[in-house]
Amino acid sequence: MKYLLRPDKSRWHKHDSMKKSAYAFVPYQTNFGELCGMADDVVYPGKGFGMHPHENMEISTIVISGSQAHKDDTGSEGVVSCNSVQTMSAGTGIMHSEFNASETESFHSFQIWVYPKIKNVKPRHEKFSYEPEDKLNKILLTLSPDGRNGTAVINQDSFFSVSKLISGNSVEYKMNMAENGVYIHCATGKVKIDEHELNAGDALGAYEGEAVTISATSDADLIFVEVPMQRGINV
Repeated sequence: MKYLLRPDKSRWHKHDSMKKSAYAFVPYQTNFGELCGMADDVVYPGKGFGMHPHENMEISTIVISGSQAHKDDTGSEGVVSCNSVQTMSAGTGIMHSEFNASETESFHSFQIWVYPKIKNVKPRHEKFSYEPEDKLNKILLTLSPDGRNGTAVINQDSFFSVSKLISGNSVEYKMNMAENGVYIHCATGKVKIDEHELNAGDALGAYEGEAVTISATSDADLIFVEVPMQRGINV
C-alpha cells in the first residue's frame, strides 16, 4: 500500500462572516484520482449560499453536526442532517442553494466533489439516511455506483463511507474495486494508520493496495472516499 499524507496545515483555510472553511483540493486543479474537491465547512446560524450553478460534477454532502437546508431548480428541497448523506449529479446543469437550517446553531459539513463517470446526465439528487449505531465501530457504506445495500447512487465508480470509532477500536477498510484508492479524512478525534497518526483535519490517501487498518486512539469520526485512480494524484 502506498500513502499520501495530507495534514490539516496542507489545506487552504478561509474564515469570513458566513463560515469557516478548509479546502483539501481545488476542482480542475488538484485531485486524488477522481476526487477533486473536499470543503470542510462550519456555517454560522442562518447563513449559506444562494442559488448558484453547477454542471458535470458529482457533489455530495456529509453533515457532521447540525443540519443543512437544500433547494434547487428541479423542484427538489429538503434537509440534510448528521445522520444522512446527500449526493447530487449536476449533469447538464443545475441551480441550487444551501443554507444552515438553524437560526441559532452552526452546522459542520463536508462537501465532496468527484468527477462524473458519464457527462451530461439528467440532474438528480438522492439521500441516504442511517441510524448513529449503524456506523459505530464499523464502516458504513452510504454511496455506491450501483446502489448496493440500499445506498444512494453516485455517477462514478466511487464509494463513500462513514465511521464512528470509539477509542481502542479498529476497523479494516477493503477496496470495493481493484485499482481504486481511498481518501480517509479524520473529521474529529485521533486515529492511527500504519505508522501515520491523524488528528482532526488530517487525511491519508491510500492506493495500490487492497486493504488498510484504522485504529482509534481517541473517539473519532471518519470519512472514506474511494475513487478510481487513473487520473493520478496532483496536490
